[in-house]
Amino acid sequence: MTPRSPAAAEARTRAFLTELLAAVPIARGQGTAAERLAALERAALFTPVFADWPTPVDEWLQEGCPLARELGRADVVARLELRQAVIHMRRLALDAAQAAVDAVQIPATSPTAAADTAWQIATQARILVRRQGFDAARALLATITPPPRDTWTAWLPIVARAELEVEAADHGAASATLHTALEGMPGELVEERIQCLQALGFVLVTRGDARAARRHLDHARHLLRAAGAWPEVIQMNLAVGSLSAAVRDHTAAQRMFQEAGELCRRHPRPQLEALLHMGAARSAAALGAFDLAVAAALEAARHYAAHGSVVGYVSMVVFVARLYAEANHPAEAYRTLATGLAVARHRRWQVVEDLLRTRIKHLREDVVGAEAFDAMVTAMLEKHRQTSAGSTAAH
Repeated sequence: MTPRSPAAAEARTRAFLTELLAAVPIARGQGTAAERLAALERAALFTPVFADWPTPVDEWLQEGCPLARELGRADVVARLELRQAVIHMRRLALDAAQAAVDAVQIPATSPTAAADTAWQIATQARILVRRQGFDAARALLATITPPPRDTWTAWLPIVARAELEVEAADHGAASATLHTALEGMPGELVEERIQCLQALGFVLVTRGDARAARRHLDHARHLLRAAGAWPEVIQMNLAVGSLSAAVRDHTAAQRMFQEAGELCRRHPRPQLEALLHMGAARSAAALGAFDLAVAAALEAARHYAAHGSVVGYVSMVVFVARLYAEANHPAEAYRTLATGLAVARHRRWQVVEDLLRTRIKHLREDVVGAEAFDAMVTAMLEKHRQTSAGSTAAH
């Protein structure tokens, strides 16, 4: 069982994965063929794989399968081929996953034949779940003879059942199954543990328990950090930050968003950066950090505009204007709305134009007052005219 503390789990997992990575070149250089195969198999089975993130596991499988055949280890061939099927499934290459898992031949004489067969059936069921074939997946899982739980493969049918329950929206059953899996599965199953933590977080969100969801997703975040899967870490930071804000722990939220922003500078994720800046803006505002909130919101607006997100863009422009208005800076509130209106007009976002005109009208009539607002705008225009004239004269 992995340590209860997420930080301790991160340290232990990082050490384990580092050992797996180091064992392969050592065995290649100094070990026998059998020792090299053992290192390749262990590393390929237990090193987590994530979509759209580089991994040495593909290389290890390409090296390990021919070596296992050469050494007459049909049982290892079967396990490596099952691992390849799981990787295809992780990458949502479901046709390839189905073909790979169907082709696996588990030797009846293998001492792990029963456990490997359960793993094969569980993988077939997981592929069906991803195809929304819930009834077929349920029927398959019912055919499994549960292996002893002292083998790591014994936990894969339990994970498969949890996935089915989550996707079928049976959240009560899913919560119980996921807790069972997380309490019992060995720490070596890093990939599965991360997925179970994320799934349990999702289930708890749907059941309205944001604090517990945050706790499990933060644990997943720590394990992802140990694995060095930085795009996945960024997503977990966003989720944990959002849940922290939901439970009014804005200091923690700000820390999550800032850390994610730093990671984005090293590992750009354009599709997430606007959300991160938006979350940072809202948590900063809740903490009373006015300048930080405005800067983050404007950055979010910039990202939304660059990617053509009308709703995101206008929400951030209105948010900044509201911050200025609440801080008794009506001129800056108007300047923000007017600039946003100019951008919307340039982009031909008619809905945004209409909404921002409405916000300007609200600022004029309900916040500042028509007479004072008109005087303010006149003064702003006069100052701009004088500045422009001075700049022209200087040149």
